[in-house]
Amino acid sequence: MTNENKTVNENEVAQVENNEVQVVRQTEQYEVVKENGKFKRKAKFDDYSSLKFETKEDKLWLLELMEGDEESGNGLKSHVGQQIQVKDVMTRKYDRINEETGETEYGVLTYLITPDKVAYVTSSKTVYFSINRIMEFFGEPTTWDKPITVKVGKQKGQNGDIIKIKMIG
Repeated sequence: MTNENKTVNENEVAQVENNEVQVVRQTEQYEVVKENGKFKRKAKFDDYSSLKFETKEDKLWLLELMEGDEESGNGLKSHVGQQIQVKDVMTRKYDRINEETGETEYGVLTYLITPDKVAYVTSSKTVYFSINRIMEFFGEPTTWDKPITVKVGKQKGQNGDIIKIKMIG
């Protein structure tokens, strides 16, 4: 049983294992891996924050929020059907080890923060990509004249409900 890595081109790596070639392609947004004979696309995430705090109290609020998890803010999944005004956005990537497979799994927490500093938090990748698309079209929150309004929704997915947002104003 030999393992050997070969460069295929600048964004592909071929791994030879037991004479089976597995190709991994990478872009800035995702990587494609072959696992158990099937290809999977795995998203890559970026840290981002539009928050600019200068007082000690504001920094403590942010630290408490960041050191928590989905429970440190208002879980977005508890607010399906509601509208939320968003003044600031923060995203924080994370990784964890799948205890059954030993594989490293990557995710992202997205914080939607109201003008009153109420944080709505989710690990939904759909929300992450939606808020990035909103910022692509409307600019970053620091450039907005006023907060945007999003409506929280959900849809059925392969592994349960998928939390999503839609900009409505």
